[in-house]
Amino acid sequence: MNSLANKIKRYRSKECSRWRNIKTPGRCRAATLYANKANSFIKKQINKSVKDTKEGQVGLYNERRKSKTRDVYPIVNHDFDYKTAMIKNNNLYKLGFTNKPTTPNLYTYPIKLKKYLNIMLKDSYPKSTTVAGRDDVIDEDKLRVNIKNSYRYMDKTPPYPTFKKDYPECRFKTKGKHASSYFIRAGTCKTKIKNEEECIRNKFKWVENKPKFSKIFKQMLKTSKNKKPVEKLRGSCYKPRYLYIDNSSKGFYGQNGLQPSLMNDIMNITPDKLFQILAGNNVDGGGLLPCPEGFIDYNSNHTKVSDHCSVKFIVIILLIFILYLLFYKQ
Repeated sequence: MNSLANKIKRYRSKECSRWRNIKTPGRCRAATLYANKANSFIKKQINKSVKDTKEGQVGLYNERRKSKTRDVYPIVNHDFDYKTAMIKNNNLYKLGFTNKPTTPNLYTYPIKLKKYLNIMLKDSYPKSTTVAGRDDVIDEDKLRVNIKNSYRYMDKTPPYPTFKKDYPECRFKTKGKHASSYFIRAGTCKTKIKNEEECIRNKFKWVENKPKFSKIFKQMLKTSKNKKPVEKLRGSCYKPRYLYIDNSSKGFYGQNGLQPSLMNDIMNITPDKLFQILAGNNVDGGGLLPCPEGFIDYNSNHTKVSDHCSVKFIVIILLIFILYLLFYKQ
């Protein structure tokens, strides 16, 4: 907000120059009124952000820091603040709307209005350059900035070591246009790991088997003559299962602004799609993800990963090589 305040200050100083007001009287008075309203707006938004941080964000941060489970990842994406992002980056002062009492300014209003309409109807948000934890935070709220930086440091470490292999970034995106998309924990998946130490090393949960038999059954086992060796399982290893929430802007017919995206989100709550989600199926790129144990064999010395990113990269290289042979070798 400081950069916006400096911009308003320079605008007022420019408008209050003597020669501008000789040609068009009243420009300085209009600019002063405009600057006062802009500064009041900036101060109000900073105070609201500081108050919200102290009342809600500090307690939530302390709870998350003490928690031993990673129920949400990345946290900055989960907490992406659309309202603050819009206020910070697309307020009327940032878009260049002024009360300058000149005819040229009147002519340029439709162009400035187009910027606003593009945000509402055409342009997707978050966009490709959006960074969660930075673009949705008012910089003057130092406490909130520190909390977001702490979350970003926490998010550098995934919920478990093989998380990025189970859910590759090329398929489940969390950056740029997907800066508000995230994973949320939704149950567990049984793994093939049979060793407690290996299970704990992978940051999974080991559950011991504690079979309880009746006295008669135990007596039958003792007196049985044809005993067959049975492999005793000491326990089972479970890994977290996650639900992917795709919050990227998806509208209609290439219109991905806030209003079409909102309408599309409402359409996704229709009964047919809701039942699909409850059944564990993916809808429009989001939903409960299948247990990835089928893609990774933790008991093998060589980890096998169905990494679509690597496959795509190899295909692209092969296509470039074929095109080179066809066109440049002639």
